[in-house]
Amino acid sequence: MTPAPLLQFTSVRTRVEHGKTLIGLKHTAKTSAGLPVTTTWVEMPPEDVGQLIKILQDTLTELGRE
Repeated sequence: MTPAPLLQFTSVRTRVEHGKTLIGLKHTAKTSAGLPVTTTWVEMPPEDVGQLIKILQDTLTELGRE
């Protein structure tokens, strides 16, 4: 199994394309050896970001029960 990169921080940006708002997320990460990991912007409409936030909150709640 390949180890997951270590997240350092997340950048957020917004932009409008063809009249629609997009929220972009980009993670800065390093390998366990400290080497940078190349990432790209992931852009989503606000509704999808809201759903992502809900999934993360539900996951944190579930972890708190364990």
